[in-house]
Order: sequence, then C-alpha cells, then structure tokens
Amino acid sequence: MQWHGGLARAREHTRRATIDVPPVTPDPLPVPEPVPEPEPAPPPVAPPPDAKTPRFKAACVPGDTLTIAAVGDLLLHHELQIQAYAEPENFVSIWGGVRDLIAHADVGYANLEGTTAAGYNRKGARVRDPGRKFDGVIYSSYPRFNYHPSLLDDLVTTGVDVVSTANNHALDREAPGVDATIAALDAVKIAHTGTRPRGQQTPWHALTTTRGVTIAWLACAHHTNGITDAESQVLSCGEPDELVKLVQQLAADPAIDAVIVTPHWGKEYQPAPDRTQRALARRLAEAGATAILGSHPHVLQPWEVLPGAGGRETFVIYSLGNFASHQPELPRRSTMLLYLGLTRPPGGKAFVHGVRYVPLHVRQDGQQFFVEAIDRVGGPEDSRALTTAMFGEAAVQAPDAPVATRPACL
Repeated sequence: MQWHGGLARAREHTRRATIDVPPVTPDPLPVPEPVPEPEPAPPPVAPPPDAKTPRFKAACVPGDTLTIAAVGDLLLHHELQIQAYAEPENFVSIWGGVRDLIAHADVGYANLEGTTAAGYNRKGARVRDPGRKFDGVIYSSYPRFNYHPSLLDDLVTTGVDVVSTANNHALDREAPGVDATIAALDAVKIAHTGTRPRGQQTPWHALTTTRGVTIAWLACAHHTNGITDAESQVLSCGEPDELVKLVQQLAADPAIDAVIVTPHWGKEYQPAPDRTQRALARRLAEAGATAILGSHPHVLQPWEVLPGAGGRETFVIYSLGNFASHQPELPRRSTMLLYLGLTRPPGGKAFVHGVRYVPLHVRQDGQQFFVEAIDRVGGPEDSRALTTAMFGEAAVQAPDAPVATRPACL
C-alpha cells in the first residue's frame, strides 16, 4: 500500500510540474522562396529570305501552327523492289537515312506512283500472289508499277499520313487495282486522295486533322498512260472546271482550315512548268487553294507565291521530283524534302507562313539505292548545286537542326 501511495504522490507531483512549466512554441519554419519556372525556349526561326525564297505577307500573324513534310514520287523500279524484299526493313532500307526528317513534321505527304494490289496481274485479273517477291507478274515495274502492300506499313513507320493516288500509274492494275490499293491504304489508315472505288461516289479529297488544324487534300492526274478509266475512278486535272469547283467548295467549308491540291501534271524531265501548269495553278489559287504541290515531271521544278482568293496567298511548287526511284541522271536523282509551315489565326483559315527544304539525292551503290540528305552525308556537290541553284541557300534546312519554317518576327 505504501508503494502505491508513493506512486500516487509521484503522479500528482508530475501533474503539478507539467502544469507549472509554460509551453514552448517552436519557431515557424521558414517559407521557401518560390522557384520560378524556366523560361520556355524560343521557337527556332528561319533565316532571312534571299531572292529565291518565297516571302509571305502574313508570315508573322499569330495563331496555331503546324509543319508538313512533303516528298515527291515513290517510283519504285524493279531494282528498288528487289532490294526492299530482300531486307528485313523492307522499303525503309532505301530511305531509312531520312525517315527522321519526315517524322519531324506534324503531317507527312508523298505521291504513291503505282498500285499496291496484292494478287492482281497487269490485266486486273486475280492470280496467285507470290508474297514479298519481285516476280514481274504481280509485283512489277515499268511500264506498269505494282508494289507489295507491305510498302504501306513502311510509309506509316516513316511518318507518311496522306498520299496521292491520282497519277499516270493509277490504273496499272486496271479498275480492280484501284479498289485493292484503296482497301490496302484504308487497312493501314493512310489517307488518300484522287481515286475512288468502282461504283462509289466517295469524296475525291482526303482529310487530315493534326493539332486541331484540318486540311483537305485533293489530287488529280492529267492522264493514265492511255489506260481507259472506264469506271471513272481517277480525278482528272484535264477538266479544270470540275477541279476548280471542288476547291471552291472545300475552301468554303467552315470545318476545313486549309486546302492543299496535289496535281500530277506537266511534262516529264522538264525543269520548268509549262503554260498549262501555270494556268491551272492560277485558277486553283483563285479558287481558294492554300498550297499546290505538283508531281509527275520526275525532276524538280520551281516554286512561287500566287495571289489567291480574297487577297490571300497560295504557295505552289510545280514539281517535287522523285523521292525514291532508279533514274540515275543528275536532275532525276536530285530532289528535296519540303517543309511547309502553316498558321491558323483565331477564327480564320490557315495560310502558309514559310517554307524550307532539305536537299536530297538517291545514291546508287551497285544494285542498291539509298535516299540521303546531302548535307548529312557530305555530298554529292553536283546534286546539291543543282537544287540550290533553283531554290536558293537561305531556305535550306539543316537536316540535324530544329525545323524552322517561320522567319524572325520582330
């Protein structure tokens, strides 16, 4: 009992001691100074234009922007097909050295010169398919090009989002080949323009929407190498009234921000556009085309800015040349990757604010072919000189620098 009493007195003493000692208030912890967020890096700007670089009046108008990477003709001669089908990377083995340059852009475009009709011969008849093999029957080259559909998977991995299928090789597997090519493109979700399936009134144009900007793409062909378009599957450039009307309708659509026309026109191997090309370009510009990206000559042709609808401007390059082919002559193996910069101002239609280009060439090594960025591999100088003589030095985009299409806006 005495031990318990002592414990009780100890508890009472402790309680009184606790009451008698004033509480200690700790000093407040210092509030750290807010760390300012780092300033965003300024966007890269294009160098001042030279005499050969297009100038755009609205280049510095603010708005949403995006970049298009456009290349010319995929004209895959038998040597290129043999090479691709023997490689694990397929056709990427040909242009893998510039694939990243297309991927830098928000949208990638190419002209698909030929069909991808598995199991169809030159008469458009179904026959046994050999698989990824150049047999000259199903998968063939000049004068009727047909590629294994695995090419389209390679375009997807390369960053190509939309292709033109309206060209002089659109009917190289007759009407069934058009249907098969469209089905193959749909299967890999590549947008396509300029052809449509038999018996269907599907739109001639394709739509892409990237970063909130919707572009209508419209392709046409001047001819189909004498093959009759019995099913009216290829939009003709030779009927300009219909083409102009389509462009007007697309330009007036409030859901469409830009209209890019990709005509297959002109004369092969000519470095300058003819009167027919220039006349049609003027009409398309007046109808509301944002840009015109030409193909078919298999060589580069100049660019310029034309007056467009409502005081706007239309950029036109008359030919993007070949992208991948076996045409060894200097003008035919010298080409470019075009960067096209668009701006969509608040509440307005998109317009071109600037263009840049990467000089390319197709290098042949024995029986193998490689698309290369000239400034990345250090040559050849003759190919670079040919291209820069037409398009100037100021617009050259260094292949390993950030893409800049917009000039400095002071």
